[in-house]
Amino acid sequence: MLRTILIDANLLIGAFDGDTENNPAHTAALQKMEQFLQDPDVRLATSALIRYEVLRNVKRVSVDDLESILNDFQQFDIREKEARRAAEIYRRASADGQKLDKRTFDVFHYVCAELNGLEFESQDGDIPKIRQLLQSGNENA
Repeated sequence: MLRTILIDANLLIGAFDGDTENNPAHTAALQKMEQFLQDPDVRLATSALIRYEVLRNVKRVSVDDLESILNDFQQFDIREKEARRAAEIYRRASADGQKLDKRTFDVFHYVCAELNGLEFESQDGDIPKIRQLLQSGNENA
């Protein structure tokens, strides 16, 4: 069964630019990406925003080489409904006294995956909190 997975920028950056000798998180990112790339039942996805984050932050691989890799991913468009849903989740977290880093796009990427029927893979620590916010919001809807 085909699975489409949105890969968060931190996972891609760790896999392509990581210090795998001294950083266990980067080693894990590389191993996870290799596993996905070798699985014929997995299709990887990205967005323009994730692409930007990766192209901006990876230093050990040229932009042209990164573009070549990312061009093999399914890219989806970000629309108004993703922006609105992410804002609603962020506001709910604030109202509930939960702190989400407003400088990161974790909520936005997770919501994009949810609304596009994609799985989401990330190494960010906020993901379980975001997942719970979304689940509690779906139960209350």
